Amino acid sequence: MTFFFAMLFVHLIGDFYTQKQSWIDCKITNKHLSIGLFKHICVHLILTSLVVVFLTDLNIKATILIISIIVLSHYLIDIWKTYQQFTILSFVADQFAHIVVILLVSMWIAGIFQDNTLTQLSQLLKLDYLQVLVIYLLAFKPVSLLMYLLLRNYTTQLNESNSTSVGLDNAGEYIGFLERGLIISFILLDSLASVGFLLAAKSVFRFGDMRRESDRKLTEYIMLGTLCSFSFALLLGHIAKFLLS
Repeated sequence: MTFFFAMLFVHLIGDFYTQKQSWIDCKITNKHLSIGLFKHICVHLILTSLVVVFLTDLNIKATILIISIIVLSHYLIDIWKTYQQFTILSFVADQFAHIVVILLVSMWIAGIFQDNTLTQLSQLLKLDYLQVLVIYLLAFKPVSLLMYLLLRNYTTQLNESNSTSVGLDNAGEYIGFLERGLIISFILLDSLASVGFLLAAKSVFRFGDMRRESDRKLTEYIMLGTLCSFSFALLLGHIAKFLLS
């Protein structure tokens, strides 16, 4: 399980936190010939190699084979994704395929080496901490993209109504990051009252927006966004607590 969560950790880093928007735009335009895709795969190659080398006790051939399987499959899945529309179905299918590959490789490796042959680094990486890190990473960029896809139709309707003022660049995304991070932390600390306080505090600030706008679309959009963000955070928080129990 340590290898699986370590690979899931670097997958999230590589897919959501090191990939530049210019690389994504390049992939969409140039497909499999994209230099952006090449750079993205190079990042995954480096991260994957580090995990496989330091967390396994495999021979050279097995190490190269596993790295090749993970990186090549990621490359092929990403090529498929460049030919798809950016929808919630393609996003979930893409991430599901990557995670399935990682899981299958992890299951295969589990039969190759024993716990007592792990390197000193793997002993320092406690599984509990790794699981929590993965949960927090999921709560930030991946959930933001998922919410964007879920609410995209409503965002378009809201923009067409021309009833909202322009806010700070990316402020909503960062607010969501902090909000979900706090909720997961409160759940892990068994402080559900703090979750209620956070929801109440956000409602106070949002109430001014909803009261000043007569547009029903804005009110409903704010409620949808808030409830989606809280729902994902509560789900991930309870998953993290279950993993630690």
